[in-house]
Amino acid sequence: MDITSSFCRRLRRLASWPVTHFLIGALIILIDLETGTFLQFPILFVVPVGLCAWFANPPGAYVLSVALPLARVGVVVFVEHPHPVPYALANAAIRMTVLLGLSILIARLARREREIRERLETLVRVCAWSRTVEFEGEWLSFEQYLSRRFGIKTTHGISPAEFEKMMGNSVTSEDST
Repeated sequence: MDITSSFCRRLRRLASWPVTHFLIGALIILIDLETGTFLQFPILFVVPVGLCAWFANPPGAYVLSVALPLARVGVVVFVEHPHPVPYALANAAIRMTVLLGLSILIARLARREREIRERLETLVRVCAWSRTVEFEGEWLSFEQYLSRRFGIKTTHGISPAEFEKMMGNSVTSEDST
């Protein structure tokens, strides 16, 4: 097994847990609190909000979009005191608006990507020459494909167009004799 693909699979699984997004948000708030007024990290709120909107669920991303800027207001008002409260609230409202907009866009993009992936998975590969169908790495006749994939039993008949062709050919061949 490839170590890189295994690592990516584990990272994707970790990123799909909603708790991970809230922990990342809390870590960003703690770093922001620890660094004081000179280094601020609210731009990093995009990371847990985006991960939550893409992998987990949009409502969780919306909660993070509101909770993280409000937590930042708490840091500003109760710890740093550099700005009056109305300015801190105005900054929080701006951040909330931007994060909510991003989470909505990311959630829509994720949903659309999943829809496209599902459509691609439902496409059926048919050989242009033999008219066989690829199913689970094996090339099957159309009848076998219907039976294996959907459990459909088939029977044979003749379409009206082909019947007309046959009857037209048989009438023509009888006339020529």
